[in-house]
Amino acid sequence: MQSLRPSVLRAARRQNSALNPSKLRLASTSIGPIEGQSRAESNHDHVFPAEESLGTSFYIVIALIPLSYGVYLLARPSTEGVDPPLTRLMNYYSDYNDSWVRRNTLHTKMIEQAAFDRNLFQSSPGSKVVELRFPEIFNSGSPYNVSAGQGVNLDKLIAHYEKQNRENEERKLRVLAERQRK
Repeated sequence: MQSLRPSVLRAARRQNSALNPSKLRLASTSIGPIEGQSRAESNHDHVFPAEESLGTSFYIVIALIPLSYGVYLLARPSTEGVDPPLTRLMNYYSDYNDSWVRRNTLHTKMIEQAAFDRNLFQSSPGSKVVELRFPEIFNSGSPYNVSAGQGVNLDKLIAHYEKQNRENEERKLRVLAERQRK
C-alpha cells in the first residue's frame, strides 16, 4: 500500500495542474490573431447585436387568443334556447359512456365469477380415486427386468372396475328404457 501512495499522489498533482484554469490557453485570450484573420477580426471586445426571433411561445399565445374566443362562441347557448354546439357534441359522445359502463359491468361480473369458480375448484378436496380407462394399464410396462415381488395382485381392482362398468351399463339401460316408454 505504501509503495502505491507516492505514485498516486504524483498522478493526482499532474491531473490538477493540467486542469488549472490559470494555465489554460483559450482562443479568446490568445495573443495574436488566428491564422487567416486580421487583428480587427479577431478582437472579441466588440459585441454585435444578434437577431433573435420571438420564439414559439409568443406565437402560441397569439394563436390561443382567437381559439379561446372561438371556444367561447361554441359553448355559449343561443338566444332560442337551443343547446350550444359544444354541449351537443359532448352529448353525442356520452352515449358511448353508457355502453362502456354496461360492458365494464359485464366484464367485472365475469371476472368475479371466474375468481369464484377458481377459488371453488382450488379449495375443494380432490378425488382420491384415479379413474382408469382400463385396468391393464398397470401391466403395460416392459415384461423384462421385473424384480421378484414387484407384480401386484390386481384381482380386487379388476373386480371394482367390472362392478362400476356393470352399474353404469344398467343405469344407461334404465334411462334408455324410460325414454322409449315416453
